[in-house]
Amino acid sequence: MILAGAACSSMPGQSESSQNLSANGPTILNARTQPGTIELNTALQPNQPAEILADVKDFNSTITDVKLRFVHVPLELPMKNIGGTTWRAQLSPKQLQLLAVSGKTMKYDANIIAKNEAGQTAVSGEPVTVAVKTPEVAKNYG
Repeated sequence: MILAGAACSSMPGQSESSQNLSANGPTILNARTQPGTIELNTALQPNQPAEILADVKDFNSTITDVKLRFVHVPLELPMKNIGGTTWRAQLSPKQLQLLAVSGKTMKYDANIIAKNEAGQTAVSGEPVTVAVKTPEVAKNYG
């Protein structure tokens, strides 16, 4: 009964349905980037920290490993628990430079993969989009 009550309770400000929660194994919810578009300056450095956040829940087991894996780019980042059910991956300036294209806003899809101590794995239902906006760099060196 307690588990059923916990599954039906809602978080303030959230409108997620309990239908999205898995009774067995990890569930990944609310994947997002902060900021929504990661902007680089002319030195290809981010204007603010670039992070991907997600909430990972499991009613029966402890989450032991969460990763962010890009779909069409050979890049995988570990995610760290920053409190409660929230996990965070941070893109370094060097990783952002690999994703940057001069004068363009590039959008990359990435999946979040969570594993619990029972060995069960879940992949986010929808990929999170990571947008990287880069100024025209060649103009500064011409």
